[in-house]
Amino acid sequence: MRRLFLMAGVMLALATAGFAQGMSGSSGTGSGSDTSSMMAPADTMGGDTTMKGSTDSMTAAPNAMTGSNAMNNSDSMMAADMSYDTLKKEGKLADTKMGMQLRLARSTGMKSIYKDLMASEKLAARGPTVLFFAADWCPSCQADLKDLNANGSRLGATNIVVVDYDKSADLKKKYGITVQDTFVQIGAMGEKIAAWNGGGVDGILAHIQKAM
Repeated sequence: MRRLFLMAGVMLALATAGFAQGMSGSSGTGSGSDTSSMMAPADTMGGDTTMKGSTDSMTAAPNAMTGSNAMNNSDSMMAADMSYDTLKKEGKLADTKMGMQLRLARSTGMKSIYKDLMASEKLAARGPTVLFFAADWCPSCQADLKDLNANGSRLGATNIVVVDYDKSADLKKKYGITVQDTFVQIGAMGEKIAAWNGGGVDGILAHIQKAM
């Protein structure tokens, strides 16, 4: 009888130990599973993943602004900055009296004041002719006029016809002029051969097309 009780006690002890070990293993497995789940996102964020790709995309966006579109926008902004309203707002308007004096002043080269397109076409039939759209209030126009008046002889037989930018709406429309300080080379029929902005005498020498 006593032996039966001893054997029952041993079996109960073994059963209890096995149950405890099973619970411990189950708990350990659960803990490992939770750890793996918690570590996975951290490892993923550290690798080549969507999150990293998003960061790269955000970094690339500013670089994309350095392309040709940015340059086009930059040019448009520069043109806008030359407008009368903008220059007035920034206090950069030039003295209009001085501008008129420079426009009408004699030059060392072949400079004249615009009368009509027919007269300019006649000049173009004899030699290279450039219309210069200048505004009296424009500081860069005044700088170009000073250069033309002092150094016009460098242009040889090239005719420079100064157009009053503010009083030539039809002519501006014909040649697509949207900003002052614009040079347009024309042919004998009044056709536009070349156009550019600013640069004075050096700009004319760089852009003028001699072969007519």
